[in-house]
Amino acid sequence: MADREIALEGLSTLCNSGVTFFQQGESASRRSIGTQLFLRDLYDAVLDAEDNSPWSEFVFQNLRNVLLGLDGAPKLGTRRLRGGYSDKLTGKNYIIKEEEFFDSQFDYDFTTVTDSKTFWRGGEEYERPCGWQRFALKVLDKYGENKWLGNQKRETRSVPGEWPVSYHGTSKRGAKGIIKEGYEPGPREKYGRGIYSTPYIAEAEQYAKTFTSKKNGKQYKVILQNRINPKYRLKYNKEKYWLIPIEDGSSSDDEKEIVEKAIRPYGLLLKEV
Repeated sequence: MADREIALEGLSTLCNSGVTFFQQGESASRRSIGTQLFLRDLYDAVLDAEDNSPWSEFVFQNLRNVLLGLDGAPKLGTRRLRGGYSDKLTGKNYIIKEEEFFDSQFDYDFTTVTDSKTFWRGGEEYERPCGWQRFALKVLDKYGENKWLGNQKRETRSVPGEWPVSYHGTSKRGAKGIIKEGYEPGPREKYGRGIYSTPYIAEAEQYAKTFTSKKNGKQYKVILQNRINPKYRLKYNKEKYWLIPIEDGSSSDDEKEIVEKAIRPYGLLLKEV
């Protein structure tokens, strides 16, 4: 089973940057090697990393072809892709306070779980991440109120005010490629600029990044588990993909505000390959 140190490696992979724990009592010189990454800024860091990722370039191409129903799209996860695409670090280094970032009381090991019941979150069917291990992020009280998280117990039903669950999330820049093809005349649906995610863990797994742990030498896939504000969400491709629209030309502050009120990561998922 993966531990918190391996989860940190997964976080580094998502951010395409060095991420280390900051411990109380460390010197100012130690802290100066990185910028503190706060939980509310996590998605911005992940999206920024994807904007500069060779792997993500291929992800965007594949997602565009899937959304537009184009044939001949190379399949993600093939040996050719795993061997031919690698990320270069952004050059950024982050530090996080472990006790402020992770929330172990909501960790959950789904690696041996097979669901026989139907779960609901935010009025949408919730496909739990069976086969994955979840490291909960400390989101309670981070956004003022907690209705968006629903009932903190593991129940099958959803509650009023709760947001539905999605996985992964593409970046804004990559979505531009979808726009250029999506606005051609014809019966195809029009796809816009913004952040795409999916409520289906198997679908998201195609786009997951993979890393080799320095701690145990094993390979893992890593994905973010999110809550999506249904007020800002559009559904596409038979509701398989969800879009949080972000208008082209929006300022960085406006984009950050949209992201925070529309999509919030609350779990880091790992799966041994």
